[in-house]
Amino acid sequence: MLIQVSNVSRRFGGVPLFERINLSIKKNSRIGLVGRNGTGKSTLLKIIAEIEAPDEGQVLMSKTTTVGYLDQHTGLQSDCTIYEEMESVFIPLMKMEDEMRSLELKLSETENHQSEHYSVLLSQYHQLQESFERQNGYSYPSEIKKVLHGFNFDEDMYDKQISTLSGGQKTRLALAKLLLEKKDVLVLDEPTNHLDIDTMRWLESYLKSYPGALLLVSHDRYFLDELTEEIYELDYLGQFNHYHGNYTRYLKQRAERVAKQQKDFEKQQKEIAHLEDFIQKNIVRSSTTKRAQARRK
Repeated sequence: MLIQVSNVSRRFGGVPLFERINLSIKKNSRIGLVGRNGTGKSTLLKIIAEIEAPDEGQVLMSKTTTVGYLDQHTGLQSDCTIYEEMESVFIPLMKMEDEMRSLELKLSETENHQSEHYSVLLSQYHQLQESFERQNGYSYPSEIKKVLHGFNFDEDMYDKQISTLSGGQKTRLALAKLLLEKKDVLVLDEPTNHLDIDTMRWLESYLKSYPGALLLVSHDRYFLDELTEEIYELDYLGQFNHYHGNYTRYLKQRAERVAKQQKDFEKQQKEIAHLEDFIQKNIVRSSTTKRAQARRK
């Protein structure tokens, strides 16, 4: 289990927005969060991402779990160029690469390959190289180019200052950087904002093979259909309902659930009417008054 949301509640001015929310995010979860505007979806995402604190309940996760959060209203703020900012994700790998180059130089300058000093250097180099390869150190430049190209940032834009870009471009870059960081859990609030159809289809393809878990809020039905395997619905009454399957399957299950609730309600109303009729007819009769009082209770 990566994240466990337990009995989380949030109120504004003493009025409940939602109460006793329970949600589990496992490795490779693909979750869609749906509901009408104003039901608290964005607030719940912020609580799960630990941007905000709940009024009650708790969000549990291990110390090693990493969470990436995209706010639908926030773009990337930076004084760096586009490529510099994306490259900053891989600073640990870049430092590792510098260490490897330094060790290579020391190995080349050591004439006695039988010496203990040379053996120690060689062992350090092999360990570093294995770690570098395990973290895909040789492929991160191509990964940066792949993601930037997917978000319509070609190489002639790499040297542009992020501060000079439009709001939509900054939002796309914020998502690009988040994808490169490879967090254990991605919490995305309307990630398809400011995306054209081709970019949206590219993002769907990329997220399908994303190694971590996904928690998504989106008004795009097709996007949710392609990416989700379970849906949590937050309704205007603050109720939280869980459905298995993608968005289309959720709509079918929800319709079945509403139809059953309506049928149960109508059956209940008939039972109430029958009991009230019995009570009215029998409450004043001494022989049946106790039965009538019991049914009224």
